[in-house]
Amino acid sequence: MELTKREHDVVTNIWGDETPTDLRQIDTEQLITMHDRVSKAIQASYKDDDVESLGILLPLEEKIVQVLHERL
Repeated sequence: MELTKREHDVVTNIWGDETPTDLRQIDTEQLITMHDRVSKAIQASYKDDDVESLGILLPLEEKIVQVLHERL
């Protein structure tokens, strides 16, 4: 599951430049941690009515969930 440039920028700001653009290359534990942080950021964005951030974070969360679901 490839990340868009904007999604990858968000992820690398949190986890560093070494984060792959394909979520399938990230181990499960890191994806779970990533999902938790993205979910918290989504909650904060809703609270702040930050539509721009939601436009990035919601699709990112969906991609993370899809990759985790594939691993079940």
